Amino acid sequence: MRAAPLLASLIALVCAGCGGAVHKGRTVTFAGAGSFPPSTIVGNYSARGCMDDAKTLVDDARSYYVHSTTGPGPADLYYDDMRFDFARFEADGCTSKELGSAMERGLTPRQRAFLLHNVASDLHRAFQAALDS
Repeated sequence: MRAAPLLASLIALVCAGCGGAVHKGRTVTFAGAGSFPPSTIVGNYSARGCMDDAKTLVDDARSYYVHSTTGPGPADLYYDDMRFDFARFEADGCTSKELGSAMERGLTPRQRAFLLHNVASDLHRAFQAALDS
């Protein structure tokens, strides 16, 4: 009988010691390009999910760079994919630091500079904040 209150106290102490920011997902509306209707993305935070989101975004950013500079055009598909990836990243409640780490690992300095100069202002601000974090 005494074990139950002791266990409850122990659990409360462990949970109180966790501290830090609480991450959670949120709902984001992604306005598609052209005649595509908006999409609603319901996020769900997990560290693993954010790593996957960031990697996907960086992969599409790299494809956007390649198709904008040397590959067969147009690069519109990869740009729109990158925008959707960022909306998913935001919906999942991921942090700038998580994105910045993925960008540093997955993109060359030249590719990062290209992105900062060739995306819409909202993505520019987000990418710059990620790289500064």
